[in-house]
Amino acid sequence: MDFNAIAEKWQKVWEEKGIFEAKVDERKKKFFITVPFPYTNSPMHIGHGRTYVTADIYARYMRMKGYNVLFPFAFQFTGTPILSVADAIKRGDQDIIDFFKNVYEIDEEKIKDLSDPYKLAEYFKQEMEKTARAIGLSVDWRRSFTTVDDRFATFIQWQFKKLKDKGKLIKETDAVGYCPRDQFPVGMHDTKGDVEPEIEKLDVIFFEGDYFYPVATSRPETVFAGVGVAISPLTTYVIAEYSGKRILLSKEAFEKLSYQKELKKIGEVKPEELKGKEAVNPVTRKKVKVVLSKLVDPSIGTGLIMLTPAHDPIHKIIAEDNGIEDYYSVISSPDLPEIPTEEIDVRDMAELKDFADQIYRTEYYKGVMKDVSTYVPDYMKQYVKEMISGKPVKDARISTVELLNSIGRHDTIYEIMNGPIYCRCGAQIVVKVIKDQWFIAYDDPEWKMAVLNSLDNINFVPSEVRKDIEKAIFNLRKSAVGRSRGLGVKLPWDESEIIDSLSDSTIYTAFYTISHLLKKANDKLFDYVFLGLGNPEEISKELGISKEEVEELRREYNYWYPVDSRHSGRDLIQNHIPYYIYNHLEILGKLPRQIVINGFVRVGGKKMSKSFRNVYPLSKAIKEYGVDPVRIALATPKLSEDVEFNSSVVTSIADQLKRIYSLIVELLEAKGENNFGIAEKWLSSIMSEKIKTVDEKMRNLDFFEAYNIILYDIYNDFKDYLDFTNGINKDLIKKSISAWLRMIYPAAPHIAEELWSKAFPGLVAEQEYPKPEEFTIYPEAVVEKGYVDYVISEIKELERIVGEGEKAVIYVNNDLSLAKDAAKAIEEGQSLFEFARGNEKLEKVYSSIKAYDDIFRKSLLTLQEFDEIRTLANYANYIMRKTNLGQLSVYDSNDPNVPDFKGKKSQALPLSPAIVIFSS
Repeated sequence: MDFNAIAEKWQKVWEEKGIFEAKVDERKKKFFITVPFPYTNSPMHIGHGRTYVTADIYARYMRMKGYNVLFPFAFQFTGTPILSVADAIKRGDQDIIDFFKNVYEIDEEKIKDLSDPYKLAEYFKQEMEKTARAIGLSVDWRRSFTTVDDRFATFIQWQFKKLKDKGKLIKETDAVGYCPRDQFPVGMHDTKGDVEPEIEKLDVIFFEGDYFYPVATSRPETVFAGVGVAISPLTTYVIAEYSGKRILLSKEAFEKLSYQKELKKIGEVKPEELKGKEAVNPVTRKKVKVVLSKLVDPSIGTGLIMLTPAHDPIHKIIAEDNGIEDYYSVISSPDLPEIPTEEIDVRDMAELKDFADQIYRTEYYKGVMKDVSTYVPDYMKQYVKEMISGKPVKDARISTVELLNSIGRHDTIYEIMNGPIYCRCGAQIVVKVIKDQWFIAYDDPEWKMAVLNSLDNINFVPSEVRKDIEKAIFNLRKSAVGRSRGLGVKLPWDESEIIDSLSDSTIYTAFYTISHLLKKANDKLFDYVFLGLGNPEEISKELGISKEEVEELRREYNYWYPVDSRHSGRDLIQNHIPYYIYNHLEILGKLPRQIVINGFVRVGGKKMSKSFRNVYPLSKAIKEYGVDPVRIALATPKLSEDVEFNSSVVTSIADQLKRIYSLIVELLEAKGENNFGIAEKWLSSIMSEKIKTVDEKMRNLDFFEAYNIILYDIYNDFKDYLDFTNGINKDLIKKSISAWLRMIYPAAPHIAEELWSKAFPGLVAEQEYPKPEEFTIYPEAVVEKGYVDYVISEIKELERIVGEGEKAVIYVNNDLSLAKDAAKAIEEGQSLFEFARGNEKLEKVYSSIKAYDDIFRKSLLTLQEFDEIRTLANYANYIMRKTNLGQLSVYDSNDPNVPDFKGKKSQALPLSPAIVIFSS
């Protein structure tokens, strides 16, 4: 079966009919669904595919449910992802060039053209649209745009003027992640691996000696226990002038701190020359030794550390390796020994760091400073006694910094705590203190609390992601918006600054509502369209467009907004999703009604990455496996879980689709009769119940459960029906196939459309989603079929254990009321204990009834009578055929006159007969 030929055929039909072109229709409820637009620095990969296809399945489902659905698509040209790739090609970066040739299958001559950022973005835009169409996204392509379109640029500049007017765009001096090569601030999307730099402030304490030894620490209160200064033997140390001091820094620290401080290099010194020198602790005034240790990382902090062996197990190892044995604790905590590191005897760095973190947290939250006034000179004693000794560590830390500042021995630096992080250009990210930089004030406490409080108005799927988003919002810092080069929109009041790619992608979904109609634009137009401010007649005159056109734009926005379902990968929780909510709340006052987050796609057990060489272009997957199998493989695993994309999974899905295709064709061609027996009643009942269940799963975006039922359970139901019936009912089969195809359609629309065309008029894309009421439920048929299937499965399980038999004896217990009591208890959510209260027989009945499915139990509760003996007698031939038995005998276990083979008679329970197998 050629899945792709089928897909192309129906995609062409859909496009010709324009069925995904969304138009305002006040008679219908609207549904607006969006996915973050992709960076055009590479083709769409299967990670993109998962998020987009998930959204597309939902969009197709909602159309079938009667909604007027808008599902648009646009392209992100802004930012360093595109620039860094173009620059790499320009530099002749062989890794990138080889990757483009071998993975993306781009001709070498074409690759040379892609050294121009705009040409690169435009090339991949075309490739992405081609792939998005190929995978069958039901997109309204009329509304497509790029972030460098003039109309969009005007819109983003309007947005930024609004932020500035509202005091949310501020100009400050602050520390940011910074690329020293590209010379601009960076965020997650500017870095390799999409890592957001986590910047924290560290305290610096100046020990005195031939030079000042600036030790960086997150625990300044432990300076009272500082008994040494450690440096790395694996680097060179720079003597630098800073604020009138001659200080010592590792070469690596000097280079990165030059972006934060005004440092002047005076000279260099080898670590061996510093070994054994003395330094003076600025608060205890005691002389301590400078020691060497390979455990000191010269790239972290200043490249020097203050040794506090009692409070850090790594420091303890360094101290003991260098003969420093006189150390002591300055903090007491009920959860730690007198010397917290005393009993730690490991050398594994990961374990040591865990121990250090545990001590840090315990001492910070539960620790109290000892009387450290005994360690300081007389002139400090009163301050130390009053402000530090006996105080909780949280308070003592502040007072210790004040003490150090008062004697000129304190400073601060910024560090990337999750480093090293690399820019997409390859340079290592540093922290830079930038003066007069524009920031969006995401740390504004009032704005932050308003956003957190607004989350009650958003439905999060899965629900547990709300906690992650709340945490991201709570921890959000101000975000630098300017970049000095690259593609994108310029700040309206400073054309040297280009707005970064995370900042121009917050309220852009509003632009979809008007992008297909917008001819000219200015701030007044956007004020009217998005905020309802101003006079449409005046705007029309100013822009030279009709008043009706202006009002139509407002009507489009009012109809479609807000977004009803925003879909994203989990990687955007830390920035895009919070930014999206912040800006919508502040500017438009309309929040997305739902945010859906899906997991990653892994290849070879790893998240896709160019460094792992495991990026899997979506176009390649389509070519190898076919559109509909790829759609199902990507979008039907559990939403919150990561997906492992591999050949065996996609191939098995393709095989199942082929089996479904063959079965439906066979059923449509088969000759039928008009009989409507138990088999038909059972199929009708099961279709009604499955539709109800699937509809609920689809509504809640549980595509995993929904498509397990659609692709496998219903397929097996049809096979069961064929085996069970005495002759197929053609009308029921056609009706059932119609419902089945309508359920298949959202995830596998092309194969569904192909099969629909063989028996039904119109397009399945334009049909309603099936309803349970289309089929009648016959409880007695459900119970009969379910009971017979249960008996068959029990016989097969016994034969698996004791071997195939020639004859079976079945003992039944016709206590329907007890079975219904158990079914009622289960449906009402009673536990086994609550129902049985220790009664062994009731426990067994409860367990046996729970083994049946939900529709069986519900049907059972509606029956007034059910005769197990008569049912087994009626289906004896069917049971024997399914189990290969030659003879079947059925007895009432309550009849004292019937024989008791192997003592099984008393074991019969309602709807759970006791069975004895006899071999030939």
